[in-house]
Formats: sequence, C-alpha cells, structure tokens
Amino acid sequence: MNRIKVIMIAVAAIFMYGCKKDNSKAESINLVEDFDVTKDAVFDTIAVPQHIRKIVKDISGINVYETSALAKGTIVSENFENFKKLKEIASDDELVSLLNNKNKVVAVYATIALWKKKPELTDQIFQQFLQLKTQIHTRNGCIVDDQNPAEPLYIQYINALDDKDVIHDARLKKLDSLIIFSPNPSESLLTEVFRYKLYPKQYNKQIEKLAFTTHKIPAINYLNRWYKGDYTNLLQKEFSSIITNDTLMDVNKQKALADLLSFRNPANKKVILDYIKKDSLSVKEHEILIELENNGIFPGQDY
Repeated sequence: MNRIKVIMIAVAAIFMYGCKKDNSKAESINLVEDFDVTKDAVFDTIAVPQHIRKIVKDISGINVYETSALAKGTIVSENFENFKKLKEIASDDELVSLLNNKNKVVAVYATIALWKKKPELTDQIFQQFLQLKTQIHTRNGCIVDDQNPAEPLYIQYINALDDKDVIHDARLKKLDSLIIFSPNPSESLLTEVFRYKLYPKQYNKQIEKLAFTTHKIPAINYLNRWYKGDYTNLLQKEFSSIITNDTLMDVNKQKALADLLSFRNPANKKVILDYIKKDSLSVKEHEILIELENNGIFPGQDY
C-alpha cells in the first residue's frame, strides 16, 4: 500500500478520537487547542524583500510547519497556504536567502520550495538541520509534534517517491547516509531510514554505535533483522534493557519481549518472568505464548 494512503488512514483513525499532540518525550498528551506554538516564535524579517515580508512574517507568527492535511474542524491549513504564496511569489534567489532564516519553519518551507531546483544546496541545508538541537512545531492534519527541521524535508521527499523507487533512489540514499552518520538522529527519522532497507556492510560500525552506545531502538531492530547472528549477546542485552526500563513509555515492549524470546536463551528466563509478571497481558498474545513455551516457560508452573 502506498505510504501516503497509510498515513491518510492513520490520520482518519485519529480524527475519530480528536486531535492530540504526539510527543514521546512528554508524560501527558495535550489537546491541540492547548498547544501554544507562538511563545517561541522568532521573527527574522529585516533583510527580507518587501514584497514577501508579510508572508514570511505570517509564517513566523503561526510558527508551525503545516502540511496540506486538515485538522479536525478546520477548513484551511494556514501555513501551507502561506507556503504556496511564498513559492509562487518569491524568486529562487529570494528563497535561497531564506534558507538560513532564524525562524526554522520559514527555512524549512524555503528548502522545500527549492528541493528539486537546487538539490546540492538544499541537501547541504538538510545536513545543517540535522546538526541542530532545536526543534520546530509541526502539524500534519491532526498529528501535532515537535521535530528536527530535517524531518519534514525527509518525509516530504520520500512520500513523493513511488514505492518501487524507494530502495534505489540515489538522492534518498544520500539523505539516509547523512541521517545515519549524523551526531544524534531522531528515533522517528531512523525508523524511516531503516524501514525495509539493507545498507552496505561498511555502515555497520556506525549503526552499532547507534544501537549499542546511544541505544536507538530502530538501529537495534535493524541489526536484529539483518545481522542477528553477529550481535547475539549485545542484542539480548538491549532487549532485556528495554523490557526492564520502566521509564520507557512509548516503546513497543511486547515486540522487544518477542525479540528476546526468539534467542531461546535460558539465561534470559528471570528477566522474562519479571517482565510478564508486571505485564500479564503480554502472555495473552498467541505468538508470545508459543515462544514462552519454546523457552521452557509454562503457565501454572513458572508464572
């Protein structure tokens, strides 16, 4: 199924339950209406040409990167409409001058407008965005988040590709490489980067760092999928850590449990039992129940 269709289905499902903020680092989930995005707005318009200054100011004031998808109860995506005006009115040179705008929402929109026209320049900006520790507010329909400025660019690019081109697209490979070798890529970007892809083996040293030094779950899953036999002990250690870490809130611990069970290592029995005693619902999954028995762990006898 096309990725865009999947996203549309997901958004439609969220509509049924109302708009909420998606923030894995937050303990609570806030309604969109409570999400104040203007308090940290930056206005960098002094050097902006007069005929596009108001548009740039409007984008900065809204201070959210918005796609064309509409949130529940809205009839227009304001900043996406501002982006369309900017793209239509501004010259290429004027858009280039906005790439380093202090308001990174403006910079992201300018980069997207130039994405196909000046690939070498925009790829350089993409790399600069990856280095930033700051995030921008984003809204895709009902889905509200805080992201590295490089993330909307990557999603915009990959969604524009046909599914058959994702594996072979040369520019996407370059973007993937920039992400993998960046200092601290986000989990969501890495999830996209490692989805259904196998990279040259010389990437493994860097992916090892992501998996076993910075404990990025998408990198752990990648090595488990493609190089499980090469990292048996390290992977078991990571999966054990995931299921025992009570501070990890937005992580699929049942998947981590299933992955740990797949090693069928008696040494993991205690950590597995400790986990299923806390999460009794996990053992109701048929596949997990089968794997528990394959690990010599039986209901009524061990738990």
